[in-house]
Amino acid sequence: MRILLINTNLKDDFMAAPPIGLAYVASAAQDAGHEVHVLDLCFRKDVRGDLDEALCRIRPELIGLSIRNLDNVNLMHPVSYVPEAEAMVGRIRRLSRAPIVLGGSGASLSPRSLLERLEADYIIVSEGESSFVELLRRLQEGESTDGIPGLGRRIRGEFSMTPPVLRDFPSVDAQLGRWIDMKPYMRMGSSYTIQTKRGCLLQCIYCTYNQVLEGRNLRLRSPVEVVDELEEALLKYRPESFEFVDSVFNRPYDHCMEILEEIVRRPWKARFTAMGVHPVRLDAPFLDLMWRAGFRSFMITPESASETMIRSYRKGFHKDDLVQAAEAVRKTGFTVMWFFLVGGPGETNRTLQETLDFNFRHLRMVKRPPYNMSNFYLGVRLYPGTEMWRIAMEEGFVTDRSDPLDSLWYVSEGLDLTRAVRQMVDAASLCPEIVLGFDEQFLALSWIVSRVGGLFRMAKPYWRHTWGLNQLLIKTGFRFPSGPPPMVARIRESLRRQGYKGPLLGDPPPQGLDGPQRGVERPVFPQRGRRDDSADAG
Repeated sequence: MRILLINTNLKDDFMAAPPIGLAYVASAAQDAGHEVHVLDLCFRKDVRGDLDEALCRIRPELIGLSIRNLDNVNLMHPVSYVPEAEAMVGRIRRLSRAPIVLGGSGASLSPRSLLERLEADYIIVSEGESSFVELLRRLQEGESTDGIPGLGRRIRGEFSMTPPVLRDFPSVDAQLGRWIDMKPYMRMGSSYTIQTKRGCLLQCIYCTYNQVLEGRNLRLRSPVEVVDELEEALLKYRPESFEFVDSVFNRPYDHCMEILEEIVRRPWKARFTAMGVHPVRLDAPFLDLMWRAGFRSFMITPESASETMIRSYRKGFHKDDLVQAAEAVRKTGFTVMWFFLVGGPGETNRTLQETLDFNFRHLRMVKRPPYNMSNFYLGVRLYPGTEMWRIAMEEGFVTDRSDPLDSLWYVSEGLDLTRAVRQMVDAASLCPEIVLGFDEQFLALSWIVSRVGGLFRMAKPYWRHTWGLNQLLIKTGFRFPSGPPPMVARIRESLRRQGYKGPLLGDPPPQGLDGPQRGVERPVFPQRGRRDDSADAG
């Protein structure tokens, strides 16, 4: 069959992500004997025109749409990607009669709603390499599509889906550089992506990797096979850097160590980063091995530095682990992006302050250029199939009639929202390392920064230079010139739209960082109007 696979992700800023999942499916379909074409719409200036041209030129017999995300997962600056996908499907229907198949991680998060909203013919959830190829075979041979693992469709007006089967890691090579032009991604500071495993043993209550997308059954690739793929891609496509996009790069620890040691043994040199690094055993010897292998940056998602919230999120480590990891990183030259999630079950203004204080004490620049950036997001995005969804159902944030395509959120009722926003803004007004969710609007400047960065050969990733901009804005008084942004009303309106009727919409909890509790220690960050140099003593 003649197949057209389309990457619908149009997020073309510093967070642009090459579609490795689509590349795996494309390679699997090609290996099965099909004629495969890929259209990557990210970075395209004329999306509609390029889509029309590809449909008319290729005349596909089947069209696959890769949906990476449903939205930007940011309550403080929400953007839905579903309308873009709807428009693409509508345009395709006008120009082609080919069946449309939805796939990608976004499709797996809410298959029924997405299939019905986009009016596609099929949807494939979780891992699609074998299921997509089997669908192609049966359609080509005129056989029934019943029983294909992970395949959803409408039968006599009712949605029906066969549960996915999570197999061993596919033997097929993604060949990302074969399908995707990496040049625009690299200009933006993105990397050539690679996976070393699927599945996650952690039990984070909000995460879709372990509960929806990949499951908890680890499927590991041979370290030699992983590094062989790196070597082939390096020689063929010459990427500036590689990114490991496992849900957790350094778990299992021994498997990760074998990969790093295998990279060190090879005669070539390359630069690496990793999407998710766990803080346990993130010590000097491990960081030294990462550095010798060619790592210069990575991301870490502790979500909180409060012991209470670390337990609540079931992160699988303790605050002491986080402190030790931060102090170990502090003695290196790594650039690290930290992610913190405010508002989960049990969050109060006091637990939020504990996380802010951790940033102040352990992640701020001391005597050298910055190597840490901290991203704070308020609100936990809710997806069916996760433990967080069950909790939200019990507390009235969602019902069995809620549509996950409509950006549903959980925010702890123990938070005084007005005070929480004030706490984060006060912290960001002192700490240039801190970036808040509503700062995402400024990612529109990514193109300007990338051009300037290319001209002056600025170090990548470009997001590390956010520190310098924030420092300038703080010194000139323009970081938050009018005080905290008007976020609380927007957050309450989002919660109201999803049917929530609880106390977050009305009066705040009793005064104090923990509501009725007393004897709370003075926070490291002072309130507005009381700021002085002594605040730097944390």
